Amino acid sequence: MKPTNNTYLFFLENEGVLFHEGSQKIFHLNTMATFVWCMLEDDINETAIRKKLQLTYKLSKQQTEDYYQKTKQLFQSLGVIQGYEGTSTSQIEDNRIIEAPGYNENIFVTQSHYRLLSSRVCMRFSSFAQKVLVDPVLQHLLDDDDIEITATIDIVESDGLIQLYRDEIQLMHCEKLIELAPKAKSLLWQTVLIEHDFFLDIHAGVVGDGHQCFIFPAAPGSGKSTLTAALVFHGFEYFSDEIALLHETNLWVEAVPLATCIKDTGTKVMSQFYPQLNDITLHQRGDGKRVRYIPPPDEARPPAGTIRPVGAIIFPQYDAEKKTELVAINKLQTFELIMQECLMVDSHLDKDKVINLLDWINRTPCYSLTTTDLSKAVKLIEDLSKKLHMH
Repeated sequence: MKPTNNTYLFFLENEGVLFHEGSQKIFHLNTMATFVWCMLEDDINETAIRKKLQLTYKLSKQQTEDYYQKTKQLFQSLGVIQGYEGTSTSQIEDNRIIEAPGYNENIFVTQSHYRLLSSRVCMRFSSFAQKVLVDPVLQHLLDDDDIEITATIDIVESDGLIQLYRDEIQLMHCEKLIELAPKAKSLLWQTVLIEHDFFLDIHAGVVGDGHQCFIFPAAPGSGKSTLTAALVFHGFEYFSDEIALLHETNLWVEAVPLATCIKDTGTKVMSQFYPQLNDITLHQRGDGKRVRYIPPPDEARPPAGTIRPVGAIIFPQYDAEKKTELVAINKLQTFELIMQECLMVDSHLDKDKVINLLDWINRTPCYSLTTTDLSKAVKLIEDLSKKLHMH
């Protein structure tokens, strides 16, 4: 049993992290699996591995054999053993383009220019009603400078469908106007991301204190947008309520100030930060949820291109049955939780990039934040910010 080429073992707080470059996958190994892998790397034969496993962990012969076979099967299933390299299967997606009859330059009645990150996007509308719905969601990104357009998004209504094109290629569609703004926002962000250099896109809220950032990776429903809004209300910079865009060299975070998305079910709690919330238009997302969009306050937006180091990684979770507290967590748990919320890696992972990622997690304070009382949660983050400034 021999490891495949370009498979590397790293350690995070004495736990094994295995990176297989060929499949671009990262695996966590428990202690005994890590022990076995180290011996495989040293080209120790299987009989000797069994003996060392039995002596080190004081196992019976049967326990040793059972565990060794399970570990062997695990490595084979991961495709990290020679002769068991995984074969990638491609799924052919249905990308058929829905043709829009009459799609030509003469159908557009108005347009807007938006600037975000390194892109300047022209969005053209085939009706004023479309612009009325979309512009308020993106109004803080409006840009009238005479700078070259990097991409064009066209919104075309035809035969009961509203279709969205990027550079004359149809990519999205919806049936109702109430569904348009979320689609337009999503396509704008995808378009910008294609043109921008970054390393990781993590699903997270992000705020800054002028010196560093705090990122809040979490699944939908965890309360990260509410926490982000509360912190901005109390003077923190707004980077994003859903995107932590990390750069490769130092894993600093860049501001991506898209409008905060507030679900209709969260209107009551968010109204304390946005009193105008009830007056804002409701939209319907593709998942059926009804949402409102709040552009960030001008005073909370850092200058375009702002990139800051990460002061702490904090995983929020709302739980009405528990007290509000900030608790340090170990690095392996942090790594696993970060990977769960990682949406995109913009480049081919290699050994050096994985080492860089693990080093970043090792040197960054990591916490879980249970939130019941928002005011207390904000105070905990404020105190942490002050503490980090002192070091």
